Amino acid sequence: MLERLVRELGVDCLMVISTSNTVYYSGYNNPECVIVAFADGVYYFTDDRYTAEAKSLIPAHWQLENISCVNFPAICQVIKDHGAKTVGCEMGYLTHSHFLRLADLLEGVVLSDCTAALVDKRIVKTDLELQRIRRAALANDRAFEAVLGQVKEGMTELELAYLLQYEYIKAGGEGIAFDTISVFGEHTAYPHGHPGHQKLAKGDVITLDFGTKIGAYCSDITRSFAFGDPGEEYKTCYRHVLEANLMGIAAGYDGVSAKHLDDVARQYLDSVGLGRYFTHSLGHGVGIDIHEKPALNTRSQDTITKGMIYTIEPGIYINGKFGIRIEDLLYMGDSPELLSHCNKNLIIL
Repeated sequence: MLERLVRELGVDCLMVISTSNTVYYSGYNNPECVIVAFADGVYYFTDDRYTAEAKSLIPAHWQLENISCVNFPAICQVIKDHGAKTVGCEMGYLTHSHFLRLADLLEGVVLSDCTAALVDKRIVKTDLELQRIRRAALANDRAFEAVLGQVKEGMTELELAYLLQYEYIKAGGEGIAFDTISVFGEHTAYPHGHPGHQKLAKGDVITLDFGTKIGAYCSDITRSFAFGDPGEEYKTCYRHVLEANLMGIAAGYDGVSAKHLDDVARQYLDSVGLGRYFTHSLGHGVGIDIHEKPALNTRSQDTITKGMIYTIEPGIYINGKFGIRIEDLLYMGDSPELLSHCNKNLIIL
């Protein structure tokens, strides 16, 4: 794949440095590696902490180079030895100091930005990627169902967060996809609130936003619910957020603009007087990174096409009162397919 991309971009070689892209193109999750691809071969640079495992996991035809702590001088020497005059780099991931170092080591070589080209290859998912994300989404569903029976008065936001993580590991997950959001009461009005030592009391509302990984691929889901009667205002708002969620899902089809989906949900919430409380985008792509293309927001120029995985997550946040977010993970096949299956009708424990 990388050799072909070198030819497509018209460069002499590609240097891949971001962990997300090295995982995608090599199939091996290694935070300490650099991949250098030419049209006729690929070099994988890492150190002896990873070489034995890498040998069994990266493509067999790649050349594995064991260097003590991945370093630019050794990598640049290989590039110069191949006579490369143009090098595609992930400028979006290079620090300024690293860029200056590369420019010095590769004096006379043209460095061009290939960040978008490398990332765009990841937008449409393969069958294997879909399978992994399905399994991760299933672990989310099972974890949420398991913790509902364990929520109790006096437990803290942190206790619930770690209980949830334990449950999705039991269900087959392989780690957290992102920091778990577990917030109670007025804290739910913080869209990305951090769990703390706030204790759960009767009548509190709860928001859980969480995800696990399978084979380096993420899942993502949010559920809002109540511990005791949350009051009529919360119940009414919940119905509206759920309707926005359902409308955003139903409006999807192969070829729809991502902006249109955001517009559908946002216009509905505007129509019921809640639009000003919807302060973030409707959704985002999910894959190796928890936030990938496509972007579902008011400025997006992305198009939802077959093979993409994305979220639909309308929410409202009323400071001093509560917040509600309902997030599902979807796969665009012949039509939108829900990967999140656990209950999203209002649950009152």
